[in-house]
Amino acid sequence: MTTGIFFSGSAFKTKFGNDFGNIELDANLEEAHDWAADATQNPVEFGSPISDHVIEQADKLTLQCFVSDNPIGAGVSTTPGLRLQEVFDLLYFLIKKKETVTVYTRYKIYIDMVLTSIAIPRNVSIGEALEFTCNFLNIRKVETQTVDVPPGISAKKTAKAGGKNGSVAKKTEPTKNTGKKQAQINTSQKLTSTLSRIKDSAVDALL
Repeated sequence: MTTGIFFSGSAFKTKFGNDFGNIELDANLEEAHDWAADATQNPVEFGSPISDHVIEQADKLTLQCFVSDNPIGAGVSTTPGLRLQEVFDLLYFLIKKKETVTVYTRYKIYIDMVLTSIAIPRNVSIGEALEFTCNFLNIRKVETQTVDVPPGISAKKTAKAGGKNGSVAKKTEPTKNTGKKQAQINTSQKLTSTLSRIKDSAVDALL
């Protein structure tokens, strides 16, 4: 099985006029399949599912590709430079549009892959051909699910204390400082006692 990139979408149809597109490689010089998972470094309780503590990472794929104007198996040679220019334009289109593609290799077919980077060097040794390296990352898709709220649970019962829904929380009142008032009472009592003694002394003197 050959290696290639298959893609489609409304943006591709608008630009090129076809429903589907395909870049079939003349040669796959090198490919790297990168599968990884992160496991917790914390202790795991006996009896708990190990899978709950392992997070699967997105699949990665790296291809070192070779494309020429005369693909292997083609009966008639194409116009020099025409196929190379088409492949070059398609690669630029794919990375700019950020759309998912399907990448098929000898051992595995990857769907929902995004082209994250591409390098196309040009030098004398390559000649009239394209030799490029592509990096792909799998986009994992999920669906949201809605469920009915169990009976007996409502927004009012779960409202925070102090809210508008049936709150009975009391406001905190500041502590009253009665020390100054008490001091004023004591001072008034002392003044009354002093005046009374002065009055009694004056009466005694007159007598």
